[in-house]
Amino acid sequence: MSKYIIGILGGSGFVGFSLARHFSSTFDVKILDVREPRDKSFTFEFCDVRSYEQVKETLADVDLVIHTAIIQIPLINENKRLAYEVNFVGAYNVCKAVDELTNVKGMILTSSWHTIGERGLEGVIDEEFGYRPDKVEDRARLYVLSKIAQETMVRYYDEMSDKLYGIIRMGTVLGDGMPEKTAANLFIEKGLKGKPLTPFKHSMHRPMLYVDINDVCYAFEAYVKKILEGEINKSNSLDHIINIYYPEPITILELAEIVKNAIAKLTNENIVPRIEIVDQGLEPLFQENDKLRFKVDVGKSFKVLGMNKLTHPREAIERIVRYRLQSSR
Repeated sequence: MSKYIIGILGGSGFVGFSLARHFSSTFDVKILDVREPRDKSFTFEFCDVRSYEQVKETLADVDLVIHTAIIQIPLINENKRLAYEVNFVGAYNVCKAVDELTNVKGMILTSSWHTIGERGLEGVIDEEFGYRPDKVEDRARLYVLSKIAQETMVRYYDEMSDKLYGIIRMGTVLGDGMPEKTAANLFIEKGLKGKPLTPFKHSMHRPMLYVDINDVCYAFEAYVKKILEGEINKSNSLDHIINIYYPEPITILELAEIVKNAIAKLTNENIVPRIEIVDQGLEPLFQENDKLRFKVDVGKSFKVLGMNKLTHPREAIERIVRYRLQSSR
């Protein structure tokens, strides 16, 4: 494959930078963001997605766009206007620029499994399951609405443009460099220090869908290649949404157990963190058997992208713990 140029908007963040690093051996990569990546060896251009002129200018030599830029929790709740300008107006600017620039063959949006909600999940979870923005914790509601809005814009452009607009919905991503406030990172950080892991009682049975960052990278690589080589036909926009997450739901309590066991195993039981359930006096949001009420179908990722298997969260956690132990020596 010739050296195409991939533009990654929001490429200094965890997922964006992981994609940039993964793609760098196959493609020319440009990171487009308001802050520079930690690795200065990548081509970087300042780009504020709120400015259509900047978006169009920085994408002028790009063959395909990956859009990862978004204001997340907690900032989305602290500065709602900024979040609207980045998450809504910014996504529109990217969609419009891709449509108007003759050199760009298409774009892929990074989206989230949270668009389907967290509570009351039943039946088969696949790409057609639907949007349920009010079935999440209140702190996550604006984030989910933002992702749904971004998906809606991308899908509409996919329907009316001659370009191809795709969406990859990711599980909660596991990898070194993941956001500090995620449960997995907090558990690992505490556990390696010998501190107890502290799931909250009211949410400890929440079923979560996780994905390993390496699986994310391979999925995007496969999708990018298919778009650039013209192997994906224009059709209903639903056909261009692909879910990438390990099909077994993992509860927060189970995640704590996975982290505990990984740390004990990799330290030869020199560190065996305790699990202490924290009762905040809140009504339970989930029941122990909630994870058994639904099944996850990720067959589309295998069929369309040629994925052979997805990494179990246990393997991902062990790899992260091993890396952090080695880095601390």
